[in-house]
Amino acid sequence: MTKGKLTLAVGRRDERTAVLRVEGSVDPTTFKQFQSTFRWLNQQGILYVVVDMSRMTYISSAGLSLLVKAKTERVKKKGDVVLVRPQTPLVNIMKILGLMDVFRVASSIEEALLPPPASRE
Repeated sequence: MTKGKLTLAVGRRDERTAVLRVEGSVDPTTFKQFQSTFRWLNQQGILYVVVDMSRMTYISSAGLSLLVKAKTERVKKKGDVVLVRPQTPLVNIMKILGLMDVFRVASSIEEALLPPPASRE
C-alpha cells in the first residue's frame, strides 16, 4: 500500500454532475487534497458525484467521514454520491462500518450515472 500518493481527476458531465476519479491513497498526508476537491465540487454546485474508486488503494476514516458528509449534504438537495468499483479491502472496511448500506455502489461509471432503480419510472 503506497501512502502519500493521490491523484484526483474531475470530469464534469453537466452543470450538476461530475465524475471524480481517485487513484492512490486518501490518508493523513493526502486528506486535505481530497477535502479541497469536494469543497470545489460544492462551490461548483455539483449535486451528483460519481466517485471512481477502482484505483483507490486506501481511504482513512477521515476520508470515509468526508464521503458520508458529502453524501448527506447532497441528499438534502436531491443529489447523491455514488461509488464505483471500490477495491475489496475498502469494501470490507465499509461493510464493517455499515457504510455499504449508506452508499449506492455501481460496477461502472455508466451505471452510476443512471438514476437509482427506485426513481426510474
